[in-house]
Amino acid sequence: MAGLKAVGDFKLDKAELITSSGMVVDLSASILNITIFEDTGMTAVTGDILLQDSFALTSVGPIIGQEYLKLKIRTPSLIDEDHIIDFTENVFIINSLESRTQAGNNVQVYLLNFTSSEIVSNQRTKVSRSLKGSYSDIVKIMLGEVNCKKRIYVEPTSGNKRIVAPNIRPFDVIKMATRESVSKFFSNPNYLFFETLKGFHF
Repeated sequence: MAGLKAVGDFKLDKAELITSSGMVVDLSASILNITIFEDTGMTAVTGDILLQDSFALTSVGPIIGQEYLKLKIRTPSLIDEDHIIDFTENVFIINSLESRTQAGNNVQVYLLNFTSSEIVSNQRTKVSRSLKGSYSDIVKIMLGEVNCKKRIYVEPTSGNKRIVAPNIRPFDVIKMATRESVSKFFSNPNYLFFETLKGFHF
């Protein structure tokens, strides 16, 4: 196909690290590997990025687990916006640095782990109030609690509920909804809550 040179070939349009001090670092020339994980058993997209660092980023930053990562990746042969992995507005958050090794003269190789920003917002938020409506409506409310601006794909649920969230995290409310929800249109009672590169699904 036009633009492709090898299987798995991709074009990295943007890879920037924003440190806790506000400094923006272009990582494009330092990236050795990027892995992004999607799983219907996980509530958020996670991943890791392997860097070859010759400018002592961990000292200049430093990396303390509160950094933002902007990524924009696309397949060279695809130009449709829906086929572009774009996390420049809804950025990832770096949550750990591991496997740091020396690779030569003043060069370090290390792995940065990242996850969706909604996971961090979820950890910092507690819900303690009465909630009314269908479970699909309540899920949308909970995603608003974690400041989700991504696409949301929700299968409507039947019935109206009135529940009291007893000082728990928004995603815990959603997990409760997955266990108790019944589809409005289908007889299958099983619901899942997960994130893909396209957005959140319930």
